[in-house]
Amino acid sequence: MNILFIIAHPDDEVLGCGGTLCKLADEGHDIYTCVLCAPADARHERPDLKSFQEAVEEAEKVIGIKDSIKYEFKNIQFNTVPHLEMVKAIEAAIVKFKPEWIFTHHPSDVNIDHRICYEASMAAVRLPQRFSKDMSPTLIKKIFLFEVLSSTDWSPPIGLAFQPNCFFDVKKTFDTKMQALGYYGNALKPFPHSRSRENIKALANLRGAEVGIEMAEAFCLIRDLNL
Repeated sequence: MNILFIIAHPDDEVLGCGGTLCKLADEGHDIYTCVLCAPADARHERPDLKSFQEAVEEAEKVIGIKDSIKYEFKNIQFNTVPHLEMVKAIEAAIVKFKPEWIFTHHPSDVNIDHRICYEASMAAVRLPQRFSKDMSPTLIKKIFLFEVLSSTDWSPPIGLAFQPNCFFDVKKTFDTKMQALGYYGNALKPFPHSRSRENIKALANLRGAEVGIEMAEAFCLIRDLNL
């Protein structure tokens, strides 16, 4: 099965669902990503671009990403990009990878790029229903929305909250997720920051406890097509 992770920035897929991604790769699924802002040029203390790209490649190898389409939409400026332009970029990834499952950001997020990524993704996933020449209209069977620490959890308590209804056991792949995050250097912050090693683990324990297991990553499953 082909699975596509549509993300705003490198490391979002590791932070939000790295354990799940690795678990699915280990089960033999083909994992792909669509990264809308690959350079992450507004990131605080980001290394030079070449070093950053090398770190991204190493992280992708560790967690099992087979291939990726990377774009250079401006960091923390997705709201200035014409909606159709970003939708078409994501549609190109859907055409190339033909995913049955898609993971992307949750709309309740303090990061504007994450919110815009969600909005463009929700338009793009209708592509098989609008243009079915080479794709079945029922190609995309499941859509999952993930949370990102220090982004989703920092969103103000108004509007649609992140209320997960789907959980993946990540006990066996959590260490691999943390190994991949290590390549990003300053993606991890000192405790008690919500993006510290301690709190990433605490969230995995909390999400696991919600469903009676040791460690989990949680998602909002917003499409579940069973044919």
